[in-house]
Amino acid sequence: MPKNSNPKMVINLDLLKPQSNPEKLAVKLIRWLLSTGRYIFIFVEAIVLIAFGTRFKLDADLASTKEAIEQQIPYIESLKLDEILIRQTQLKLANISSIKTDSVDYSTILKKIADQTPTGVKITTLNVLKNISKASVQINAQSQTNTDLTSFIQGLKSDQTFSEINLASVGLEKGNITFTVTATTNLAAGGEKSL
Repeated sequence: MPKNSNPKMVINLDLLKPQSNPEKLAVKLIRWLLSTGRYIFIFVEAIVLIAFGTRFKLDADLASTKEAIEQQIPYIESLKLDEILIRQTQLKLANISSIKTDSVDYSTILKKIADQTPTGVKITTLNVLKNISKASVQINAQSQTNTDLTSFIQGLKSDQTFSEINLASVGLEKGNITFTVTATTNLAAGGEKSL
């Protein structure tokens, strides 16, 4: 048998091997800069121009604000004496307020003691000492009868202004009973008292 007279045509393809010469990195970079890079370059230049224009606007705003501040300086300096006077007044008011709130309300204490004192009791000395939040009261007095003494102490105990009422000492002198009463009152901080 005779052999085929047409030989088969065979094509050898190597898909892993490039068909043309590979491009160099510099050529790829230039091609990319000319295609996509130019848009990035235009965008960056636009941002630079906007920032440059904004800088001039902000400098102009800063200068106008500085001029406005400098125009207000004489007016503010003219108010310096008023400010000193206002600060002094505020300091005086703060001192008055602290004295008002921290002082003992002597008139109320004396009125409460006078209301509870029977006619037969004669007060010889009265001491009021201010503590942190309370006032201690020491009353030295004389009475002619035990009933007046008892009535005086019971009257102080019935008044809610006073607490810790103690009969510190009792003595007999020239037919009169001399005694010392100590008490505590919470009227040391007067709060909202009127002057």
